[in-house]
Amino acid sequence: MVKTKMAGNTAENVPRPRDPPSPDEVLDQMVKNRCYVVADLVVEFENQYNASRGTVRNRLEYLVEEGDVQRRKHANGAVTYRRPE
Repeated sequence: MVKTKMAGNTAENVPRPRDPPSPDEVLDQMVKNRCYVVADLVVEFENQYNASRGTVRNRLEYLVEEGDVQRRKHANGAVTYRRPE
């Protein structure tokens, strides 16, 4: 098998997404007393980070552990997150 070399190195020209948002960036994006599901915040960050649902959920769970965000599981299985005042 013959390997051909592509003209120019295109790996250097490919834009790379930024690192995932930090917990503080997620918290800053949240409006106080508004309930969010993970998908709401994924949409907020999609242009900047291309963050996955799992990444955003992990950041929210970290904020819950720190006491900065409240988590509520509803009867239908939905989970909402709220930044208290």
